Amino acid sequence: MLTMLQQKNCLMRSTQSSAMFGGFLLLLCEIRFEHRAVVIDDWRPWIPIVFSGLMLIVIPLATWLWDGGGKRVLWACYCLTMCLGILGLVVHSEGHLIQRLSEIFSVWSSTLQDGAALKAHHPPLLAPAAFAGLGAIGLLFCLSEKSTSCAPPIADGA
Repeated sequence: MLTMLQQKNCLMRSTQSSAMFGGFLLLLCEIRFEHRAVVIDDWRPWIPIVFSGLMLIVIPLATWLWDGGGKRVLWACYCLTMCLGILGLVVHSEGHLIQRLSEIFSVWSSTLQDGAALKAHHPPLLAPAAFAGLGAIGLLFCLSEKSTSCAPPIADGA
């Protein structure tokens, strides 16, 4: 029988994994839609799409195998998620990160009419930050989670 603390930890781990699964599912859908035109001409836009799809497989498996190395697998995957998000920021900025950031934040200092008239001729700069942010949240989950087996103890045959 699992103790109350073990049950609480298992429920928390399942909840966190479900939240991460949902986050990657939403990102997968959104990124696939936003990259719909550029995937025709280039292979690089497929990277976050394929990675998100793989995470939908890895998260439940690694959660299930938490004490058998699953926690380490998720930790590595969430680190890679952050790296891909940062790489996406570089790619989406097209080499002009500071200029693109100033364009984004200029809407806050303009009137509503002037802000509405601004045209974006670039990929969405901060979209990859959501990818990096999801990886950071996953890392926090891995770092805060104590290693507690959720499997019920095996009873002796006596």
